[in-house]
Amino acid sequence: MSELEATRQALAEAVAQASRAAELARLLEDHRRRLEEASRAEAEAKTRAREAEERLKLAERHLTRLAKSLAEQRYQTEVAQWKLESVRANRWLRLGGAINASGKNPARLARELRKVRAPVRRRPAPKRSDFPPEIPDLQPKQKAAVAPAAAPTVSEALADGFTVPKGPTARPYLTVACIVDRQSEALLRYEWRQVTNFGPDNWREMLDKHQPSMLLVESVRPGARQGNGGRWLEALALENRALRDLLEECKRRGVRTVFWHSGGPVSAFVPAAEYFEHVFTYSEARAREWRSALRRENVGVLPHAVQPRVHNLIPAAGGRTDEVLTLGEVPLAAMGLAEPRPKPGEAPAAPPEPIWRPLPGQDVADPIGYDELLVAYRRPALVVAAPDADPRTLAELRACGTPVLELAKPKPNQKPEPVVAEVEALLADSGRRAVQAHLAWRASVSVTPLLDPVLDAVGIPSVRGGRDVTVIAAVRDESELEHLLAQLRHQVCAPVQLVIVADGVDGALVEKAARTACSGDVVVRTTDGPQSRGAALDRALRLADGDLVAVFDPRDLYGEHYLADLVRYFDATDAEIVGKASFYAHIPQVGATLLRQPGADHRFLPEIAGPTLLGRRPVLTELGIADVTEEWDEVLMRQCRDEGIRVYSADRYSYVCRRDSSEHRLLASAELTGYVPAEPLALI
Repeated sequence: MSELEATRQALAEAVAQASRAAELARLLEDHRRRLEEASRAEAEAKTRAREAEERLKLAERHLTRLAKSLAEQRYQTEVAQWKLESVRANRWLRLGGAINASGKNPARLARELRKVRAPVRRRPAPKRSDFPPEIPDLQPKQKAAVAPAAAPTVSEALADGFTVPKGPTARPYLTVACIVDRQSEALLRYEWRQVTNFGPDNWREMLDKHQPSMLLVESVRPGARQGNGGRWLEALALENRALRDLLEECKRRGVRTVFWHSGGPVSAFVPAAEYFEHVFTYSEARAREWRSALRRENVGVLPHAVQPRVHNLIPAAGGRTDEVLTLGEVPLAAMGLAEPRPKPGEAPAAPPEPIWRPLPGQDVADPIGYDELLVAYRRPALVVAAPDADPRTLAELRACGTPVLELAKPKPNQKPEPVVAEVEALLADSGRRAVQAHLAWRASVSVTPLLDPVLDAVGIPSVRGGRDVTVIAAVRDESELEHLLAQLRHQVCAPVQLVIVADGVDGALVEKAARTACSGDVVVRTTDGPQSRGAALDRALRLADGDLVAVFDPRDLYGEHYLADLVRYFDATDAEIVGKASFYAHIPQVGATLLRQPGADHRFLPEIAGPTLLGRRPVLTELGIADVTEEWDEVLMRQCRDEGIRVYSADRYSYVCRRDSSEHRLLASAELTGYVPAEPLALI
């Protein structure tokens, strides 16, 4: 035991030293990179300064020519004016004018002739020297200093992602005109080519320009998140004919019209919904109300869902705070506070202040926009949700990775149970909160597949890109093969193809065993001699047919949701390769479990672990995999950095790296979590 304890202590010291060395190496590399960037920036600045000097000299020469030309024009104008004055002062011209002016009056004629005989003093002729070129002063006026812009309230990826995140759209062939609120606009933005910038005054121009296939109108209500600038609220209430005229024109042009009741009382929107061809609502219970109100059966259900490109685990800038927020009317009893009971004859006492403040955006008197609300979703450490909490907001909170503690609905005449102790326990256990948030995110439902039956009911074909996965692996003996197939059998997202390159194992045996574990296509190749793991994986990559290619290492552990979780990140990001930079590693020899690079999850990073790689097949095929055994992933990541390929580091769960020895790569930037088996800790 003493030897084992000494080994554990040495391992812990090695982890700490390796972590410090890795941190120093990263700092040195970052310093070198900044020096290179500064040098390049200085060279570019000097180049721009020289170009600016040349442009300034050219502008000065041009300005001098213009000044000389202007001086010459002034001189010529002054000469012409002097000649005109000389002609007007001529005596014979003045004599004729005097005779014409006096008419037949002799006395007046005598007076005019005396004026003509008077001598005229003429001014001297102008000279060019009197008009020197005047070059204007080009000194710029002093302007007030511009205050620096405020730091973004969300991380760079999220700012790219909500304000208007760049595509892609799930159905780029389909154009839909929408009258929806800001929440639904963000929900549907990536499902089709969406048109929202039209109102009652310009909808005809919109129809002519965009030629939509469908008009989707939501039960929009007044507020901070009303859509289309609130221009359709009166038309939805049928206070004018704008909506009816739009629907009549859509019917004439063959544009499908759909009304979606996403919230609010059914009776308020029944008059407007009667004019639509199709009506959908968010639950089956509401659908029964609509069928009764409209007296027709073709009322479908489009549930509330989330948009992965907007509601995702990408954190806000600065990370989470340690505060607790509430959603809905959380009773004081649940907070451990007693309702005040006034004594007889005394005025009612004021209720105590709640210990947790509400989530922003719930107060109608102080609403916030949906952009700010998306940031507020990512801030709190925990949200306590009342029984009356909005289910749509709850779903979006969970999809953004915020832990939610839901209060059970109390029975009649029963006070709610206090949850203060449970809240404090969750705040003290960040690992538990992270696991709960990840499981809640996994359970969230994307809106993309929910729209397929809606489009089928409307009569519009729904065609979306595939997410077929090919798993590639290199095995060296029968034990690795058996372990690999065991990891594949329980995958929730089953691969459509399995490609195995076997070294030292009979190909027929490999193919027979692989077909029992994979229901899709199975491709097996054997090697003629010893081959590096990278070369074997590259050969398997050339045989892959799926849209996405996943690398499995036959030595490691993969949870049942491993592939399903990674595939979902392609819906949330524009990355070409997804994997894990932060993950658990288990060393069986000493029973130690390490957390590799804690805090490196949900980030765009320059490097991930090769055994966790899931990438788009065309990108990986073009890059290839290097002919090395253990560091092929480092070479691949270096190529990605050189080519500018975006790599996203996903969550830390559903994967455990197992190695028989404490490699330097595992110890670098690792945190010792304990001497326990890793399976219950990470394979959730």
